[in-house]
Amino acid sequence: MKALQTVNLNKSFGELQAVKDLNLEVNPGEIFGFLGPNGAGKSTTLKMVTGLLKPCSGDVFVFGRCPVENNVEVKFNIGVVAEELQMYDRLTGAEFVEFSARMYGIDQSVYEQRMNRYFSLLDLEARKDSFIMDYSTGMKKKLSLIVALVHGPKLLLLDEPFTGMDALSVIRVKELLNELKSEGVAIIFSSHILEIVEKVCDRIGIIQDGALKAVGRYDQLLEDHGFSTLDMFFTKDKTE
Repeated sequence: MKALQTVNLNKSFGELQAVKDLNLEVNPGEIFGFLGPNGAGKSTTLKMVTGLLKPCSGDVFVFGRCPVENNVEVKFNIGVVAEELQMYDRLTGAEFVEFSARMYGIDQSVYEQRMNRYFSLLDLEARKDSFIMDYSTGMKKKLSLIVALVHGPKLLLLDEPFTGMDALSVIRVKELLNELKSEGVAIIFSSHILEIVEKVCDRIGIIQDGALKAVGRYDQLLEDHGFSTLDMFFTKDKTE
């Protein structure tokens, strides 16, 4: 069963068609890069995957379930790290993770084990009892990843997950993503840092003007289109 499948997916806002007949598949245990310029339709697509937006036509399936018809069940299977973080600054990091885990009904022994593991792995253990207002941008991003993982999702949606992180933190997050992949978690990864996408993702999908323009392995995409780098997908029209 596919972790994510969209079938002829469409979404319009008035006269603006933000997503056009999108057919996309992501497998369990795969890191899928979802790339496109601002306004290409990435965020709209992901909001339909989580059930925050209802498609105008077409279908979305998360492990065979429709987010609109099975909203709660689908949300239990999804973890999200958004580009713009929304947090309770007057909670400590540990309190915020606990709050999120309790919202999902996770047993205390389970979420404490996961929380301690992820805080240690991402080098946040010394700051877990500090208020979030005192966290740096990179620390908040790592905390948001812990929150996204505490309920054990099968599909992880990452929007610019490395914002504000130092080099060591990026390495540790990449190690964690590969570990999750080996456990069968499907990961959809959106980033403007193309070099990281090239190294991390198994396959890449490129969306422009709401339509999927290309999908495949990194080397396959370059070979099929005669490009030397991913940048050329976004600059070729400007240089012609």
